[in-house]
Amino acid sequence: MISDIPYWIWLQNAIGFGSSKVDLFLSRFGNLVEFYDLGLDFWISTSLFSKRELIRLCEPVEHFSHVVEKCESLGYNMVPISSDSYPFLLKQISNPPLVLYTKGDCSFLSSRCVSIVGSRRASSYGVQMSYDIAYDLSKQGITVVSGGALGADSAAHRGALSSCGGTICVLACGIDYPYLAQNEQLRNEISENGLLISEYPPSYPVQSFNFPIRNRIISGLSSCTVIVEASMRSGSLLTANSAAEQGRDVFVIPVKFDSYLSKGVNILISEGARVITCADDIISSLSDIHSDDLKQHRVKYKHDNCRTRKRKNKKIDLNEDEKKIFNIIKNGKIHIDEIVKKTQMPVKKISSILFRLELMELINPLPGKFYTARN
Repeated sequence: MISDIPYWIWLQNAIGFGSSKVDLFLSRFGNLVEFYDLGLDFWISTSLFSKRELIRLCEPVEHFSHVVEKCESLGYNMVPISSDSYPFLLKQISNPPLVLYTKGDCSFLSSRCVSIVGSRRASSYGVQMSYDIAYDLSKQGITVVSGGALGADSAAHRGALSSCGGTICVLACGIDYPYLAQNEQLRNEISENGLLISEYPPSYPVQSFNFPIRNRIISGLSSCTVIVEASMRSGSLLTANSAAEQGRDVFVIPVKFDSYLSKGVNILISEGARVITCADDIISSLSDIHSDDLKQHRVKYKHDNCRTRKRKNKKIDLNEDEKKIFNIIKNGKIHIDEIVKKTQMPVKKISSILFRLELMELINPLPGKFYTARN
C-alpha cells in the first residue's frame, strides 16, 4: 500500500500553512493520490487554486521524499490528516494542518487537552498561577497544551511535568530548529515525557508570521483555552481569538487592574471570557468531561522514574533565602503564613522562592497553601 504522507506534504507545501482552503479541499476531494494523478488540467478546472499554488502543485511528489527520510532519521513521527491518530478536535477546525510532525509520546494526541498560554514577561503571580493550574489539571488526567515560550507557557509545561502528567508543546518552527536556546532543556524533557508538535517540517526556520499561524493549533487541540496575563499586543489574544472562532471556551485569570498585563485580559472579559481562579473552575465547566473519561486518558508513567527525573546526578545550589525557607519546610508540613512569620519576608518574595523550589523539585505544594519537602 502506498503511503499518502508524501502527498500530504506536497499539498501542504502548495497551499501554504494555515490555508483556509483546507476545508474546501477535504470536502470536495476524497483520495489525495488520485487527485495528484489527475494533473494540472484538472487542478485548473477546480478553480480552487491561485496561479502560484498551481505552480507549486506541479512539483513532483517525489521531491518531498527527503522530508520523510529526514523525519525517520531523527526519530520523528508524521501524522497526516488522513490518519486515525490525527487529533479529533484539531480536525474539526476550518484550517487544520495537513501533516503533524511529532517527537515524543503520540498517545497524547488522543487525550483530553486544555491549553494554557500567557505573557512571555509574566509576573511572578502569573507564572505561579500558570504552574498551579497546569499541575492540578494534569493531576486530573488532562493534557496541558502550550507554545513553549518563556514566562507563562514554560510554567504551564513545567507544572504538568511536575505532576507526572502530560503536556504538548506546539512549535512555530521545525522541531529540530535551534530556537530559544534558554528552553532547550525544557523541550528535551517534553520530548521524553510529553509530546512536541509542529506543522513545519524538520529544519524549518522561525519567522515572525509563523506564530499567529501556529496558535490555531494550540487552541484547536484543546477543549478550552486559558489566558494567563496578556498585554494589548500579546500573541495570547490571537490564541484566544482562534479558540473563540473554533467554538471553544476561553477563560482568563484575574489580574490587577493597574497592571499592563491586565489590558488584554480585560478585553477578553468584555468579549465574554469567563474569569477563573483554579483548575476546578475549568473542570466543572467542561460538562462533557467525566471522571471515567479522565482516567481513560490518564498517562501511564513509571512514577518512580518520574519522581527522580532531573534530580539524578544534579547538584542544586540554593541562595541564602532559598536555604532558609527550604530548611523550614524540611521540618514538616507547613502553611505559607507560618513561613512568613518565621522568616519575616514579604509574601510576594516567599511565593517566588517557593515556586523556584518547586521547579527544582525540592518541595511539593499541597492544597490550602501548605508545603512539604520531597523525599
